Amino acid sequence: MSIFNENNKAPTEMDMIMSNISDVEEQIYQKIFRLGQLYYEQHKDNAAGDPAYGEIVDIINKLSRNRIGFYKNKLRLEGQMMCENCGAIIPYGSVFCGHCGKRADEKEEGAAVSFLPNTNRCAKCGAELESGSLFCTVCGAKVQ
Repeated sequence: MSIFNENNKAPTEMDMIMSNISDVEEQIYQKIFRLGQLYYEQHKDNAAGDPAYGEIVDIINKLSRNRIGFYKNKLRLEGQMMCENCGAIIPYGSVFCGHCGKRADEKEEGAAVSFLPNTNRCAKCGAELESGSLFCTVCGAKVQ
């Protein structure tokens, strides 16, 4: 919605109020979305923890596994692959990862990989970090 009155190009009081409502509603939506992200990051490994949310967390986990498969197929078509241990993008067919030095096609016990390209993640809990963050908003760890 334009905040300008079409007749005289100056915003009316109603235009300003409607613009303010729209701005605040967008901010609320963004905060609710972020709240959902934080909840999911904290509970993705324990979908049964809260039955009210468990089904949704389980669906998101299944969709994430599908996304990983599609992403790996995309990389394969580009002649690349992802290290199963650290998530680094390496040449397709590599036996060992040039970034972590581990066998690239076998995930070692306890390896945590995000599989999200071009995202900044917390080294302690794996949560996605906002650009320029000094501390993780999920666990509070200092960003390195």
